[in-house]
Parts: sequence; C-alpha cells; structure tokens
Amino acid sequence: MIKSEQDPCKSLQKPNTEMDFPAKILLFGEYGLLVDSMGLAIPYPHFSGRFSFLAESGKSLEGKESASNGELLKLLDYLKRKASRIPFLDLYRFEADLNSGLYFDSTIPSGSGLGSSGALSAAIYARYSSDRRHHDYQKIRTCLATIESSFHGSSSGIDPVISLINKPVLINKLPSAITEVDLSPFLKSYTLFLINTHVKGNTKDLVANFLLRYGQSDFKYLIDNEYLPLINHAIETTLSSDLGSFDAAIAKYSRFQLSYFTHLIPVGMRKYFEHGLESTEFHLKICGSGGGGFILGFARDRMKAETYFNENHLDYLIV
Repeated sequence: MIKSEQDPCKSLQKPNTEMDFPAKILLFGEYGLLVDSMGLAIPYPHFSGRFSFLAESGKSLEGKESASNGELLKLLDYLKRKASRIPFLDLYRFEADLNSGLYFDSTIPSGSGLGSSGALSAAIYARYSSDRRHHDYQKIRTCLATIESSFHGSSSGIDPVISLINKPVLINKLPSAITEVDLSPFLKSYTLFLINTHVKGNTKDLVANFLLRYGQSDFKYLIDNEYLPLINHAIETTLSSDLGSFDAAIAKYSRFQLSYFTHLIPVGMRKYFEHGLESTEFHLKICGSGGGGFILGFARDRMKAETYFNENHLDYLIV
C-alpha cells in the first residue's frame, strides 16, 4: 500500500461518465468484516455500472433511467442531511447533474450479494470527491463506508473499495490495512462458481439483524471464537495456496454457515450445501449478506461440479 499525507478523501483523477465500476465477490469475510475479521475480495466485471446522461444515450427520462434518476435524487437528499460527515463530496455538482438527466446504468442485480450499492457508492466518490491524489485505501474505505451507509445503515466500506480500485484485496485488522493481492496461484487450482438462487436478499435488514444478535453474549462468543478464526484461516490458506489446508478450511466454513447462518441460505439451496459437504466435489457459502442472491462455490474438479449443477438444473456462472 502506498501512503500519502494528502487529504484521505481526495481523488486521483476526475473520471468521465464512461468509467465502469465492477461488481465484487467477497470470497471470505461476510458479516465478519462488520466485527473486524479479515476479508478477501475480488472485482467481478461480468456485472458493472456506470453513470450516464440521457443526452449521451439519446434516451428520454423514462423506464429504468427515470427510476434510477429518482432514486439518486432521494440519495442526494440523504447525503445533504449528512453533509457535515461528507465534506469531500461536491453535492452541488451532483444535484446539477441529476437535474440534467444523470442516472446509473447498472447490470449488477440488486439484492444479489455482488455489491450493487458498492458500485454506485464508488461511482459517486470517484465523480464527486474533491481531489483524490493518493492510494491510501484504508482511508478511502472510511469515506466510502459513509456513502454506502445510506443504503444499509451500516457499511464496512469494502464493496465500494473493490469496485473503485478494481483489484483483488486483502482486508486486515492488525495492522489496519487494505492491500492488493495476487490470487492467480490459488485460482489455477480452484474454479469459482456463482449459483443464482433467484431470491432477492435484503442487506439492510440482514445486517441489522446480525448486529442485534451480535449484541447477545452467546452469539457473540460463537462469532468471535469460531466464525472469525474460520474466516482468517480460510484466507490464509487461500493466499498461501495450501490446498490440503484450504480443503479442510472451506469445508468447516460451509458447515458453520449451514449450521448457524441457516436463515441466510434459501431453503431450496440447503441440500446442495449438504451434498457438497458429503461428496467433497465442491463447497458452498453465502455470497455477501446472503438471504438470496448468489451462492459462491469452490471446486477443485470443475467437471464434477458442473455435471452436478447441470443435472440439478442450477443456474450458475463460472467466475
């Protein structure tokens, strides 16, 4: 990570409205990041979003463009009320653009666990921050979390960081840092799958529920002493490409979620978690906040996993 003494909420360069902001896949760290676990995430440009003006697209303000513009106007009202916390954003310019037909053209499905609000938050920060001339990702994360909190009530800031810098990153608590990582050795041995549950999740409510439960001593003990170590170990074995240790780690990770995050896994998907654990052909976990959206799968033998998914008529993408 390159550090700088510049204002932590200043921009590298003013992008134009054609800049794409990709979706993200949080490999490990869902919910744990809210209580200071490690995290590991990658951009996923198969889905992305960008700002556009109606004048550029030749469209009139109707349909999804009108809906997006309307939602952005609501977001602007929220940000105005929080103006003292976001002095780095030029809200006057944002408002002028919205009045000129600005909308967010996105292919990232909402409620999918792929960071649709993160991509929008990154786009807002990139276009309307005053001057971003440094690479201090941890400080940028703080700014982005403030923006994204308008969607979820609470945000780790990780989703928009991934979308903004468009590189795989490791999020570490001690020392507090966000660093770029190379996952190519690991990805040579494992195929990643996204399975579409065709159920829409509700991140805001799910995050609020998790934080409420985390305030209870029994659940807090379970998370702190079992789940967070599982997250950290899975990340460590991923980064080291220790395949044997990772196989054991991802199996424990999947089992924990099936046992204790059952409500975050759509009913129809639970048997596939079980099959993966019993057969060891693949392992599944929630993607992002869960509750629907996509399920993330890991498999050493791509053909075996694909054969099973096809036989069971699952809708999946290969990452």
